[in-house]
Amino acid sequence: MAHTTLIAGDPPGKEAELAAAFLLRTPTLSGSPDVLLVAAFHPELAALRAHLAGALDGFVGQTRVAARVVGVGLPMAAAGVALQASKLHPRSVVALGTCGAYPGSGLAIGDVIVARRIHLVDPSALEGRAEFPAPMQVVCDADGTLAESIVEATGARRADVGTTVAVTVDDATAVRIARATGSEVEHLEVHGMAMACAALELPMGAVLAVANFVGSHGRSEWRSHHNEAAARAAEVVATWLRSSPG
Repeated sequence: MAHTTLIAGDPPGKEAELAAAFLLRTPTLSGSPDVLLVAAFHPELAALRAHLAGALDGFVGQTRVAARVVGVGLPMAAAGVALQASKLHPRSVVALGTCGAYPGSGLAIGDVIVARRIHLVDPSALEGRAEFPAPMQVVCDADGTLAESIVEATGARRADVGTTVAVTVDDATAVRIARATGSEVEHLEVHGMAMACAALELPMGAVLAVANFVGSHGRSEWRSHHNEAAARAAEVVATWLRSSPG
């Protein structure tokens, strides 16, 4: 599901508190990063602080890294990745965060996947009540070389990702999306991120940890598990970065 908003009932000022935790130390590296790590909102980068000395820029092993929040939802994430990549000129981009597992995926909460094929999904189009224009790219592939390097270093599973404009909260719709597209997980931003990287001719990958099962109980499951799942994704990314020659 990867629905990335503050939880209803969070105390006032929590967003500012989360932002401050990341903005207190943001040294700028000289030169371009090897990898730009992007996430939809601050908590999905929180676990990286242990690997970057509390900052958003630094080295993990021999790999020069910049980590940035790019915004919630497909439009904001696409614009955010394009902006940050244009400013920082990375060699590659890797998204990290949480996702929901579709019925029949065989995935469990806490499992980590590496994106393989990415589908833009509209349930209305699947039902024949809407159509994507022919020139519109609704399916794209994550960079194969980048994905393979992450899988080899971490043992994470490859999976196809469905990007929806809104979180799927209906069980029958979740089943329909999985069957029609072959998607195993849902994430609101990764298709937009991938399109931004394609426009800039940058290799792009995604590492996502399952925080919920897509459907009617997904929202409450995500609230319970998103912090732990985000930490799992960050640890897998850090393991991969340490294995890289830079």
